[in-house]
Amino acid sequence: MSRRVRDRCLELERAIADRFRSGNLGLDDDVKLFDELLHHARPASVIAINQILTAFSRGQDRGSSTSALVVSLFNRMARASPKKVAPNEITYNILIGCFCRMGRLELGFASFGLVLKAGWRVGTVISPLLKGLCDAKRVGEAMEILSRPMPEFGCTPNVVSYNTVLKGLCDEKRAEEALELLHMMADDGGGSCPPDVVSYNTVINGLFRDGQVDKAYNLFREMDDRGIFLTVVIYNTVIDGLCKAQAVDRAKGVLQQMIHKGVKPDK
Repeated sequence: MSRRVRDRCLELERAIADRFRSGNLGLDDDVKLFDELLHHARPASVIAINQILTAFSRGQDRGSSTSALVVSLFNRMARASPKKVAPNEITYNILIGCFCRMGRLELGFASFGLVLKAGWRVGTVISPLLKGLCDAKRVGEAMEILSRPMPEFGCTPNVVSYNTVLKGLCDEKRAEEALELLHMMADDGGGSCPPDVVSYNTVINGLFRDGQVDKAYNLFREMDDRGIFLTVVIYNTVIDGLCKAQAVDRAKGVLQQMIHKGVKPDK
């Protein structure tokens, strides 16, 4: 790589990194940035390319068209000489998430197979696949993946993976099954993947929606007993659920507890 080309490549990478940190990566000018960077790319340019793909995939207007654009940019990257710049596990994670949002789960799993074939540790890749299955109302298959981890590939599910499936169960009005899965996480003797606040909030909200008011309230009390920090989000979920169930006196007690524990109510 000539000095002039290298300097321009570094300049582009810095510009992309700055715009990524400031949240100013958009669809128009930054496709041109991608094109120029790909022309001058070096192996380390994969970081800047991933930043562009991430920004596009997270965009407020993301949908099938935006996801298709990310896939198109990935294909152009893949066709470039691997000696210039090659996709890594982060690139594939972005790609799999886009395939799942497009409803093309078969392509998501095919990409997952390529990641496994490359021998990368792919713990972060499981979550978008699980979300894709849950969005497609295939929660049973998502639970099968949770039950058959592949630690040799770094595929041991983390709390994000479990939270994805918990939400999928609750969205299908299967909150009691979600409660069983939550307790399995909490009671795991090895403590490999204990539930977090998001796990509890998801299941509590699901129980309230299913009309399981007492179970939702008891799970909230269980969080307190286990010493889990209760956030304003949790309190709002419980107060809202109790009020909708006409259990206003109990909701007032939760509000008083919230204030007593120093958690400031929001608007």
